[in-house]
Amino acid sequence: MTLKPTFLFSLIVLMGGLILPLWALPGCAVAEAAPRAGETQADSPLISLARPELRIFTQQIPFEGQVEAKKTTTLTATLTAQITAIKVEDQARVKEGQLLVLLGGYQVTGERSRLTTEVESLKAQLELVRQTQQRVKKNLQAQLATNDQLVAVQSSLIKIETQWQQTQAKLALFEKSLRITAPISGTFTRRQASVGQRVNAGQLIAEIIDTDQLRIAAFIVPPVGLELQGRVVRIRWDEKQPVMRGIVRRVLPQDSNTGALKIWIEAEQLERRLRPGQTVAGRVMLTARTKSLAIPQSAIIYDSAENPTIFIPSNGDYVPQQIQLGQVDDGWAEVLSGLSTDQTLVTQGAYELFYRKFNEQFKVAD
Repeated sequence: MTLKPTFLFSLIVLMGGLILPLWALPGCAVAEAAPRAGETQADSPLISLARPELRIFTQQIPFEGQVEAKKTTTLTATLTAQITAIKVEDQARVKEGQLLVLLGGYQVTGERSRLTTEVESLKAQLELVRQTQQRVKKNLQAQLATNDQLVAVQSSLIKIETQWQQTQAKLALFEKSLRITAPISGTFTRRQASVGQRVNAGQLIAEIIDTDQLRIAAFIVPPVGLELQGRVVRIRWDEKQPVMRGIVRRVLPQDSNTGALKIWIEAEQLERRLRPGQTVAGRVMLTARTKSLAIPQSAIIYDSAENPTIFIPSNGDYVPQQIQLGQVDDGWAEVLSGLSTDQTLVTQGAYELFYRKFNEQFKVAD
């Protein structure tokens, strides 16, 4: 029986399609598992080596501070009363002179009634004295009264009129004290009382802070004789955000108990990035030094005694070596001793080595 060429060709293609995958699969597995030429098990693509660099470090003083408003005021109860209404929501923006809180209650009602009655009584007395004055004047013309009598009536008139005006003013001031208004424009915040609550005279109700004008209040202990005002400040409040540049605007008197100085720091766009009460940290920049040996902070770990340590390649392995650090700036650390310019160190992967070989001897810094 003779096979046709077309049939033979189809048979060959079919057998090739079955055999080729079986041949390719083992080859692929071997290729993925095979190590690179010259690569040992100790080598790792996570570990990078480099020599230290020379960088300029600036002497700095670290600080911690809190954002505060330049202008802030407290709202207190002007008298003992009950809060009958709060006209604004918490954290609402208010304008100077805006009505915020109304006071009332039975004590207010009683005092208002007393003052109103006194005003009306004095007004009635004043009217009677004025009528008496007119009669005495007529009698004086008819020589039925004396000048002394007229002087006495006029004296009473002045006295009662003064009392009436004073009581009217007292009533007006009392009514005004029941309406607590905003002394400045800002944000109504930190409310300490609620509607229906009884408050005593002078008791704190809330605060108003001007969030459009912020600053940072910080405490530092600088070297003796160092002038701080006008110094540049680097402010950090979030690891994910860029460092903000600021200026020391004012240095307040020294705290006799701690020896620390309070400084006020201002920065552009501070109001847009931060909020009152937020905690920040940073450094006051002093004088720039000459170039110093520097390594990335990623190269540093700490031993059980909290000594800064790096890894140095030696005889195909990595060995720990203690160093002394100086300033730290922008991800780089100044090395004062323990490393020379011609030495190579692990700049990336120090923690991988730490976990691999020195889990008991070293610990991660907090």
